[in-house]
Amino acid sequence: MKDSDKLAQAMEFLTEYIRMRGQRMTPERKAVLEAAYTFDTPFTVALMKEYLDNVYPITRQTIHNTLDFFYRIGLVLKRPIGSSTVEYETCFMTQTHHHLVCKTCGQVFEFRDASIELFLQQKRYKRFKMSDCSVVIYGTCNKCQSKLNRDKRKQKLLTTTKITKQNKNR
Repeated sequence: MKDSDKLAQAMEFLTEYIRMRGQRMTPERKAVLEAAYTFDTPFTVALMKEYLDNVYPITRQTIHNTLDFFYRIGLVLKRPIGSSTVEYETCFMTQTHHHLVCKTCGQVFEFRDASIELFLQQKRYKRFKMSDCSVVIYGTCNKCQSKLNRDKRKQKLLTTTKITKQNKNR
């Protein structure tokens, strides 16, 4: 499904949800939803604010409140990154997907794993009905792991060279 189709369906869902509750579709809600679907990767309120300042200026608090509303009704996923930052990602009409997060460079990789999805679908929780989920696995990506290994080899070589020089001077 193309992103424009997902946006159209998400907009239709939001419009109907708001109408059924006697609320109104504000220009801010529409702008935030449209902006959310312009991002190919997860985004923060700060990143969205930066983007919207050029399109439709909205306060940071309005963006935050709108994204929280979208989270409650299932239009975006929300997950903590770091100690005080939250990251959002569009999720309307998408299959469950999971993420690998590099703790060194912060890059996020999406992945799918049928065995994880099957396990989670079969899992039952006492007094809790799961509606959706996102598995996040933290570690080190190949690029950063290679750099860490190079740095370790350099450090070992420097240490060996330093010890050799000290032994020659004795």
